[in-house]
Amino acid sequence: MLRKNREDRKKTKDFLTHEKNITINKDNQILLNKLVEISSGKWSSIATPLPGIKKNRNQSVRVVKGPISLNMGVRKRETERIEKENHAFAKRLFDKQAVLQKKELDQGWNHHIQYKK
Repeated sequence: MLRKNREDRKKTKDFLTHEKNITINKDNQILLNKLVEISSGKWSSIATPLPGIKKNRNQSVRVVKGPISLNMGVRKRETERIEKENHAFAKRLFDKQAVLQKKELDQGWNHHIQYKK
């Protein structure tokens, strides 16, 4: 009887560990997808104009010598900085293994046993 109880505990613990790892991996995948979307410009608030071309009010195209906006360089550097941070974050996210706290799992198991009784 005691041996069967230990086997049940081990199976339950393995199952809970597996389920938590699946949840963590799903969350990591969602974060990575968001980072990829941001990196590709889907969520960018800065429109990337073609260099040297500017449209006026009646949509005719004229060639511009010089910057289109005084803040374009600053915004571009800020966007590059954010993308660099996002890539570093994604690298850290997938270089680390999932970490589970044994103490929390044990507490969950104890609550499970109490409810079972």
